[in-house]
Amino acid sequence: MGSLFEIKVSAPGKVILHGEHSVMYGKFAIAGSLGLRSDIVLKEVQSSVGSFVNVNLPSVNLKHSLSLDHIQSYLFKISTNGQLLWKNPQTVDHESHLIKVDKCLQSINININDLNSVQYNSLRGMLYLISGIFGDTKFLNNSLDVSINSGLTVGAGTGSSASYAVCLAGALIQLLKLKSGKTDEEFEMEDKILISAWAYNCEKIMHGSPSGIDNSTCTLGSLVGFRKGEEPIIPSFQINLRILLVDTKVSRETKILAAKTMSLRQHNQNAVDCIMDACDHIATTAFKIMEKLSACNAEDSEAHYKHLSELWNMNHCLLASLGVSHPSLEDIKASATKYGLACKLTGAGGGGYAIVLIPPTTEQTIVESLNNELKIKEYKVSDTQLGGPGVRIDHIDVTNII
Repeated sequence: MGSLFEIKVSAPGKVILHGEHSVMYGKFAIAGSLGLRSDIVLKEVQSSVGSFVNVNLPSVNLKHSLSLDHIQSYLFKISTNGQLLWKNPQTVDHESHLIKVDKCLQSINININDLNSVQYNSLRGMLYLISGIFGDTKFLNNSLDVSINSGLTVGAGTGSSASYAVCLAGALIQLLKLKSGKTDEEFEMEDKILISAWAYNCEKIMHGSPSGIDNSTCTLGSLVGFRKGEEPIIPSFQINLRILLVDTKVSRETKILAAKTMSLRQHNQNAVDCIMDACDHIATTAFKIMEKLSACNAEDSEAHYKHLSELWNMNHCLLASLGVSHPSLEDIKASATKYGLACKLTGAGGGGYAIVLIPPTTEQTIVESLNNELKIKEYKVSDTQLGGPGVRIDHIDVTNII
């Protein structure tokens, strides 16, 4: 077996700073990339025993070998409309194509009943992206080894599914470019727009009706402002916020929590809409404060951090009023409050992660005391920064074997 191409791509996770749930109703949201990342190693290999897609996803305990010939016969097609499908992910008939993906998986030698929902959706997303990106080309004629690892907890609100989708879409697009003779070793903005669009399609498999903020942040990195249906706002300023990222170790499903919020709104529309408007005000105000923080000196920053802390605390309480908090999140918030620090849930809620804001003037002994208290309560704590690069190519190896 000879390796033809080896590509390593990585993408960050994300946390939503403001706009959880309200973003689905047209309100402003802010997300930031995490230092925690997912990475994919994609190898094209020659084999004398047929062509396969060999899948290794340790984070979800999934390892399978799928017949590439079988995938191609079910899902690949030659475009006749003059548009290259891989450059136009928005033209995919999503529901129709997903039905074909499901039929393909059901016909492969896999017992679907042995897979949990995360494993099954991971495979659906992979086949969707492979066939979408390569489906109207003749470039994919060897086996693929796909191995994806992640430092993110699955189902906890830090964009693990978006990070997975961005990594996979990025690696597949880079492989296609290499096989078509393009040797770029960095993603251009045009590439990132495509990667994010394909990842969004994949996120629809995972979450039903995603806002788009997760795939945008995991692709672009740093800080991203977002309003559904509009282009992401990439601020001209840079800011690094120190946070404690606290894992409740309570898993939850975004789709279920989003449906819960929708149901609450159906019965209490005026009240819920007022909450959504308040969340929008908090997000837009916080964005302005972070811009001021990026430009001010240390002496002036204390007042801005105090204002930001107030917004974090209010935002959490608004989300809790929607019924998407959890006893573990309230417990973490109570501990942070005891030490004078702001804390809020991030993501869909119902478990997952809480984030604690650590202003620069905070004494390290306070941070250590809170950290120890949370660990004693058996929460997982990471002292990290928000910001940093989005999707990137970490390694390319091209070996022509005849």
